[in-house]
Amino acid sequence: MPRRISIVALLAVAAAAFAMPGTAAAAANPYRVAVMVDHCQSTGGAHGRGYVELKTKAREVGKTGTNYFLVLSELQESSGLGFGTQSTWPKETSMKFPDNSTTYFHITDRRYDFTKNDELVTRLVITVRFKNNAGRTLATRTVDGSPC
Repeated sequence: MPRRISIVALLAVAAAAFAMPGTAAAAANPYRVAVMVDHCQSTGGAHGRGYVELKTKAREVGKTGTNYFLVLSELQESSGLGFGTQSTWPKETSMKFPDNSTTYFHITDRRYDFTKNDELVTRLVITVRFKNNAGRTLATRTVDGSPC
């Protein structure tokens, strides 16, 4: 009888151990940024030479301390050795929201229309800072758009 109890106890502990990582991983990432659009077009656009677009959705899940999102966006170009910032958009701040168990989100859409045919390799980069009412950054997530 004691042998059966120990085997049952061992199986219960093993089952709990296998169940924990999935639950812990889901709870460990309340700061999320998803890519909604990552697009490069070689024709069309405002000047007929194409464009690059990056659209993201920032979400905070649960009670994280976050009260708003601060979004930084930049246009980067590369000549082959590495990317460097060519221009930036003004900082974008979401509406403020309470720190409760409700999930809040903010969508940012950036687009750059090419002005000449000899553009270097170009990409858009969006950085989201998850901030509290005191202005402290709780987490930062950066999305690099596909090179175009």
